[in-house]
Amino acid sequence: MALEQAGLSVFQDEDAIRSGDCWVEKLQHALKDCCAFVVLVGQDGTQRWVGAEVQAALIRHLSPHDDAERLPIFPILLSDAKPESLPPFLALFQADRWIPADPLPEKLIQAIQTHSIRINSQHVIEDRCPYLGLSAFSRNDARLFFGRRQETLEALAFLGDQSQTNPDKLQQTGGAHYTRWLQIEGNSGSGKSSLVQAGMLPMIERGALWARTGFEHWRILGPMMPGKNPLVKLAEILEQGLIDDPAKWDIDARKERLSTRESGLASTLKGFKQAGIAFLLIVDQFEELFTFADEAERKQFDALLTIALQDPDCPLFLINTVRADFLDRFEYLPRLQDIYNRHCKRYFLPAISTHGLREIIEQPARLAGLDVSEVTTAILNDASDEIGALPLVENALSILWEHRNNNRLSGEAYRQQGGLAGMLSTQADALLQRIDQVVPKGKVATLELLLRLTRINDEGRHTRQRIMLDEAIFVAGNGNDKSGKRVVEMLSGQRDITVLNTEHQNVLRLITPSKEQDQHYVDLIHETLVRARGKDEKTGKLTGYWPTFYDYIEKNRDRDLYRQQLAHESKQWQQSKGLGRLWNLKFFDLKKYRALRIPINTTESRFLAWSRRAQVTLVALLAMLVVYGTESIIWVQKHALSPDMIWTLQRFRLGYAPLPALTEKHIPSGSFNMGEQDAAFIAKLGQNEKLFGVPGKLIHTAEPFYLGKTEVTYEQYDYYVWQQYRSGNTTIPFPNTVKGGRGNQPVVNVKWFEAVAYASWLGKQINNQCRLPTEAEWEYAARAETTTAYPWGNEPGSNNANCDGCRSSSDNKESAPVGSFAENQFGLYDMSGNVWEWTCSNWRNQFDDNAQQCNDDTTDTQYRVVRGGSWHSNPDLVRVSVRTFRDPVSPDINIGFRVLCESPIE
Repeated sequence: MALEQAGLSVFQDEDAIRSGDCWVEKLQHALKDCCAFVVLVGQDGTQRWVGAEVQAALIRHLSPHDDAERLPIFPILLSDAKPESLPPFLALFQADRWIPADPLPEKLIQAIQTHSIRINSQHVIEDRCPYLGLSAFSRNDARLFFGRRQETLEALAFLGDQSQTNPDKLQQTGGAHYTRWLQIEGNSGSGKSSLVQAGMLPMIERGALWARTGFEHWRILGPMMPGKNPLVKLAEILEQGLIDDPAKWDIDARKERLSTRESGLASTLKGFKQAGIAFLLIVDQFEELFTFADEAERKQFDALLTIALQDPDCPLFLINTVRADFLDRFEYLPRLQDIYNRHCKRYFLPAISTHGLREIIEQPARLAGLDVSEVTTAILNDASDEIGALPLVENALSILWEHRNNNRLSGEAYRQQGGLAGMLSTQADALLQRIDQVVPKGKVATLELLLRLTRINDEGRHTRQRIMLDEAIFVAGNGNDKSGKRVVEMLSGQRDITVLNTEHQNVLRLITPSKEQDQHYVDLIHETLVRARGKDEKTGKLTGYWPTFYDYIEKNRDRDLYRQQLAHESKQWQQSKGLGRLWNLKFFDLKKYRALRIPINTTESRFLAWSRRAQVTLVALLAMLVVYGTESIIWVQKHALSPDMIWTLQRFRLGYAPLPALTEKHIPSGSFNMGEQDAAFIAKLGQNEKLFGVPGKLIHTAEPFYLGKTEVTYEQYDYYVWQQYRSGNTTIPFPNTVKGGRGNQPVVNVKWFEAVAYASWLGKQINNQCRLPTEAEWEYAARAETTTAYPWGNEPGSNNANCDGCRSSSDNKESAPVGSFAENQFGLYDMSGNVWEWTCSNWRNQFDDNAQQCNDDTTDTQYRVVRGGSWHSNPDLVRVSVRTFRDPVSPDINIGFRVLCESPIE
């Protein structure tokens, strides 16, 4: 062999090591005694066993902190090999080309003998910045991904079989030592996404997982971010990753299958299963499942992943990234949580080391031919105190590249712009200023858009949240699409935000556009923009890496909560039916939603529009009520009415029209003996016979009639007076209130003439002829075809009427509400007791024709008969035969009335 011919002692990877169990461990043990690692690379690059051995050599190279202890690696390109066939990490080393028939290059032999580490010094980057700023690394940036090579290899080792057995003998996707789920954990800004995309994925695509999984070829699904609808995102990446022809994609149908079947993911992948090929699903920002995802979709997503990962026939592997401060939220994913400890390997990505930061600064500079000697030490010193140093360093280097002097990054420029945090803040503020000069109120518009892209956390653990491009334009322009589009373009560094420019640009970008299927989205470029740097030494308050925006978040930290509340309330309203639509509108506290800048034609905007209309209507009604209420108070005070009349008047205004209820059936015509019928009672009367209709008289009522079931109430009479005032008749007074109040109490303090006028008015309301009953009609109706002293019998009994001795709760205290006692056979209430009642008959000491005649002459002041007794009468004075007289022009606190209407009633 050429190396042996050059006098070097050589260890070869013999078959005994390659095919046996724990072969990787044996190889690693052998590498400990080696001073160099030489790998021959053909036209197919490094395959299978050689690729696994290269990984072991890389770990041996990267593990020591002292360069003197690192294992030198020497790639040798055979005659038909191309430099681009080298794996990403192997491409970092200087490669020599060699034809086996020729001797080895002298410089190579010398480097091996002196244990020299030769880094590829070829300038492969021309006229563009080798630093990505705040942008995350993608698979296309693998060549620029430095500082995390050891972590990449360590994380890769966690997937697949952990026993390091012969890959050809692995029980693929199964076994006690076999892991298909790797979770990358770390703090915000630690570079989790970049590690997976620029570090792990390029290695996996080159077969780096074969040694541990038995799979050399992989279909990469994603990366995807769960967002609000993780099932939609999963459906998209499945269609795009499994079906090569976009014309055959059917994302809606795929989403439907995933939504309805918990085995939907597993069955889909098994349908595309091929020998020797595995599927790798990448879920970035896994915490969106906890903070942003729809609950129902999150639950189904949890089930889909769990079943697929446990199915031995489904060759699915999962890598997800998650912020460490969200690990306590896994209870939101109960199915995955159940298999967490058994099926998941967790790799915590620590803060990048000083050595790693040095690589980030120096290695891209080497590829671009930059001199970074003036800034390296200063950046490393500043970064030592920063938790999320990685994006700050990348951003600072990107800015310094813009202000480079020839090919030298200026230390003076670094100091003048305030170091790591100062450069981010200064550049971001400058961008705000530029936007403000171009767009009216551009600074506020920009901060509003950035705030909309931030999911605010009560504990300060703010995160990014993507939104649709159309919504971003609306928020930034507050409805002016031209202004909004310009803000988005300047924030994203895009000339046309619908035609994505994925090349690295030499401008600070605060948001990044993306496209999924036919939808355009925007997102904050990095969470450093929303993170707290630490506490201010003087005030003790948290300060952000970008103070301008962090302070804006703090001043408006309730905004995101309001947005979530609005989304919830809008959804409830949208799902309501009938009167629920009105009930679920928001009538109060709409002001807090004013600053949210809700796009038009959304459920939220429609909900707010209808709520504002309802609010205006409610305010108008309340104003009307206040006006009417004030007027009513004045009215009540002016007429010396009780306070409850304020509400009664409002009810009248709203259309309430209380009228007396008449008997449901007419009271039939008939004959009866009018006057007292009890001879024993008559014998005791003496001179009081005239008050009981002695001597009696046979009376015949010729026509049937209807009579008010009860006495007219205060409420009914008040409505009549109110109507008279509305029509301009202000001569009729409201009757004074008695002890029992108004409302349903029988109205008293009404003159006979006023009672007659009411009856006439009522007749017009119901299109009939109404009046007061004659004395004979009254007693006929009261007896209801009985001959006893009372409608219920010859004794007062208990609780049959309201009088002084009738044993009711109102006895000798006050009138009772009408209808408080049992009705008689004609359906009439309170014909005995409660209040006396006006009739239209003239008073005579003995019965004559006047008892059957109605004197409606409103100029005749003869005494009129009153019947029935009252609440302070003794039981004898509430017999159906009792009668007395009153002056028709004098109201009385004990006299009310009921109305008769003649048959027929239409």
